[in-house]
Order: sequence, then C-alpha cells, then structure tokens
Amino acid sequence: DAFDRVLIRAGVSRRDASAASALIAQTVDPDAIPAGTRIALTLGRRADRTVARPLESLAVRARFDLDVSLHRTAAGLAMTRTAIAVDRTPLRIQGLAGSSLYRSMRAAGVPAKAVETYIKAIATRLSIGRDVSATDRFDLIVARERAATGETRIGALLFAGINQGRRTLQLVRFAPAAATNNQSDLDTAEGEDAGRGGWFDANGQTERRAVSGMPVIGRITSGFGLRVHPLLGFTRMHKGLDIGAPRGAPIHAMTDGVVSFAGRTGGYGNFVKLVHGGGLASGYGHMSRIAVASGTRVRQGQVIGYVGSTGMSTGPHLHWEVWRNGGAINPRSVSLASAAQLSGPALRAFKARVARLLAVRTGT
Repeated sequence: DAFDRVLIRAGVSRRDASAASALIAQTVDPDAIPAGTRIALTLGRRADRTVARPLESLAVRARFDLDVSLHRTAAGLAMTRTAIAVDRTPLRIQGLAGSSLYRSMRAAGVPAKAVETYIKAIATRLSIGRDVSATDRFDLIVARERAATGETRIGALLFAGINQGRRTLQLVRFAPAAATNNQSDLDTAEGEDAGRGGWFDANGQTERRAVSGMPVIGRITSGFGLRVHPLLGFTRMHKGLDIGAPRGAPIHAMTDGVVSFAGRTGGYGNFVKLVHGGGLASGYGHMSRIAVASGTRVRQGQVIGYVGSTGMSTGPHLHWEVWRNGGAINPRSVSLASAAQLSGPALRAFKARVARLLAVRTGT
C-alpha cells in the first residue's frame, strides 16, 4: 500500500502523512519500502476530537543500509538520516554431493532458490544425474549483505563450482554489458540484478545446452525402449525415461518453449507438454504439482512443476518424454549447444571478478 495511506490508517493526519512522505521521498521512494517494515510513530495531543493527532516523530528502516527518522520542530517536520554499515562479503558454501545433491546442499544451508540456480548452471556443462557422484564436492558463492544492526540478506548465486577429483568445473555469473559500462561488478543481495548475464567458465566461455542432462536431479529407474510395465504386467514400448527423485523436487524445462498442455491426462497424471520449435517437443508426467499454465512461454531451466506420483505410478518419479516431428525419441540422444567467448575489456573485467570470488573464504 502507499506509504501515506499506511500512516493515515495509523491515525496520522492527511497533512502530516503527505509531509512525511514528501520528506522521505528526498532519500528513497517511500512506496518502495518493503512490505512488513515496522514504522515507529509518536502522535501528539490534538486540539479536539474532530481532528487527527499531529505526528510528533516517525522512525523507519527506509533501506537495508539506511534508517530515517522524522521529528517535529517549531518549523514543522525535519528528517534525520542514519547510515547503517553493511558488510557485502559474499557467502561461500562447500560440501559433499552425497546421495542427493539437492538435499545435501539444502542441509548445508544453501537457500532453495540458490540450489535451483546452481543446478541449472552446472547442468549446462554436465549431466547431474549421470556425471555427478556422491564423492564430488559442490562449491558455490551467493551474494550476501550483513548489516551492523544484525540482519542478514542473501541474494543471487554468483559462482557455481563442482570438484570431481579428475576435473573441476567453475562457472561465474557475468554480464558483459554491465562490465563495459563501468557498472558495479559485484552483486548485492537486493533484487535479481545478479540474474542478468550468463554463466561463463573460468576461461570466459559460455555454453548453453538445449538438454541439460536431465530435467530433475535423480537416477534413471527405467530407460527408453521395450519393458515389462510395472503395473500392467506385460511388455510394451516405454517412450521416455523414468527418473526417481524425492517428492516435491523441482522439474526444469529442458530448453526454451511454449506450454501446449498443462493438466491431468490419463496414466501420466499431472502432465506438462512443451513445444520447442524445429519439430522438437517434450513431456513431463506424474507431477505432484504443475507450476506453469497452457500458452505461457518458458525458458531453459525454468521450474515447470514438482515430482510426484499422480496417474499410473508406483512411487514418486518423473516420466520424461521427447518427440521429434511427432515421434518419440530417447531423451538422452538430444543435445544442442551454442558457445560464446569473452574478449577485450569484458574478458579482463571477468578475470578480475573470478579472482575476487575465488578469494572468498568458506563460511566467512
């Protein structure tokens, strides 16, 4: 709600509410103060019951790094700004992948959104289900702000790495345009600014694969081809892959596309079909919950639903199908990729960013 209306509902006169909003607007947009922010008010005595009480003082956390207070003087309301010191050292978390990369990362304290972003980033270079083992070590860095008043705010994922012993993969979020325009090269925890740009490896190369391993973290429990149906008991063609995963695990779109169907259908239960262009389409079945609607556009890696066991299913898993020109094909046979290499000033800025991020200590 508008800041002045919040004050009016609290008993402040319209005149004082308008004056307070105008003063605060000299520093921040009062309507941009986050919902739920506490406002401390002191109201004075009123001349009679027909008028609102005058505003004597007001205090509010206008920004994560700024307190604003108003107090009444002989000349009217006056404002005092108090800066709050903020440490913007990013947070680095490392740990073992274990039997479930998603669960291990959550247990290590990684926010769910950062886990999903990490998985999407790593999956542009390797198959999470096939290439990641329990002994591999994840390594990630998220934007973080710690105020001197004690609050902590966690932001976007800045760095995604995995150490597999034989090789180490390191990916850094980077926006070349921001670097060449002399914008800040370090993201804060506020907003989604870190979501712009792409993921580049330590050499400044980015790669975008249309099929990023698998759309959910898990293990293949039934492959593509003829099989004995676990419920019906006879042999028939299995036109996709079954991927066992925990109930509620996020399911990601294999590549950009349009949702052509999102709803319940036969043995597939809750099902989503995406059309990707070029004759390519994909389907995702047995979801516990669907996160997209028919007709909407989705991007590669976007969450489209969550693992479940709806329809003809023996337990929580994802049934994943891919079609080319209407015919079912093995999902693991599809791989489309494009790459780009940074150069010049953008590459130099990127290398400097990588060095700063790698210097961040774990857990500090």
